[in-house]
Amino acid sequence: MATRISADELNRTTLERQRLLARSDDDVTAVVGRVGGVQAQHPDMPYLALWSRRSGQTIAELEDALTGGSVVKATVMRSTLHVVPSADWPLLDAVSAEQRLAAWRASARRAGVDLLGLNAAVRAYCAEPRTVDEVEAFAAEQYPGVDAVAAIPGGVSRAWWRLASAGGGLVHVPPSGLWGSHVAVRYQDGARWLADRLPHPLPAIPPDEARARVVERYLRAFGPASVRDVARGVGVRGAGALKRALALLELRTYVAPDGRELLDLADADVVAGDTPAPVRLLPRWDQLLVALDDRSRIVDPEHAGLVYRRNADVLPTLWVDGRVAGTWSLDVDARRATVHLEPFTGDAWAHHREELEAEAGALLELAAPEGPEREVTWSGQPTARESGRARR
Repeated sequence: MATRISADELNRTTLERQRLLARSDDDVTAVVGRVGGVQAQHPDMPYLALWSRRSGQTIAELEDALTGGSVVKATVMRSTLHVVPSADWPLLDAVSAEQRLAAWRASARRAGVDLLGLNAAVRAYCAEPRTVDEVEAFAAEQYPGVDAVAAIPGGVSRAWWRLASAGGGLVHVPPSGLWGSHVAVRYQDGARWLADRLPHPLPAIPPDEARARVVERYLRAFGPASVRDVARGVGVRGAGALKRALALLELRTYVAPDGRELLDLADADVVAGDTPAPVRLLPRWDQLLVALDDRSRIVDPEHAGLVYRRNADVLPTLWVDGRVAGTWSLDVDARRATVHLEPFTGDAWAHHREELEAEAGALLELAAPEGPEREVTWSGQPTARESGRARR
């Protein structure tokens, strides 16, 4: 029988699983795994996401985890760049590759390209780190005379890369993923980069089991969740495939205030709706903002357009009482490092000014430890009140 869950319980349970009610004391790898990975389209995003969720987080700790191989940056859920625990990468990679292969199979057939064969050749070629340009040139050499772009309806940039990488198996190697790094990305066969972290050969996992294990990780990080939430967060297309994955898990069912059915792991707890939620600053494209289909548990509908932009951008957000209450930005130059806070209403400024400025100050300590001057500024505040400012 389904159990009713209140909006506040759903909100606080999600925040607890994301380590946003209290920062975790666990190590970097454990926190990255428990929150379902951290998005990494921009090299600095994972550092800020972990800083919001882990006590004492430093830039060096995540850089050490990346260079040491306990976590890895790769294209996995939703075919999007994430930092994930290396032990989880083969499973996440397999499920993500299944979806990409399905998406590119028709184009490959028109081009006469064997996607799995090409991917295997590219993985072997990437025994050493390679750039995208190098991989594309190698892939084109395997099919002389083939116009990959012409085989893809509407055309696409990096056509050979998309076909060659559809089968997965490749990861970013440092300095990609390091703080402030904007060098050309180099890819390597993940089984080689992580050779001392993973079994060899990698065990073959049946597709339904692989999906079930990925869904389990998702629910531990974001549950309770609807089937649509799970499909979006994991990036699995096809109702049948998702249904078979869910059937392999021991689940319990909840009914949301709007009547939606939500699923959760049978052994997972629900957090009381009156649990205090501290202020937080989350980075652009934070995983929590994109891994749910229905975001009403965290963002009021009237504010969604201020966070989710038409160009698919998802702005950095400030949180008050467990919900998105505004946006923020960071600007660092040779003279000054500034966090600018832009609350949606005056309530955040009026009632949580000190907490938000303290959080912004801590962010400046992380992002600009050598900045000559640090400053916290606000939008929409009364002119009689000055912005927070800290000088070194």
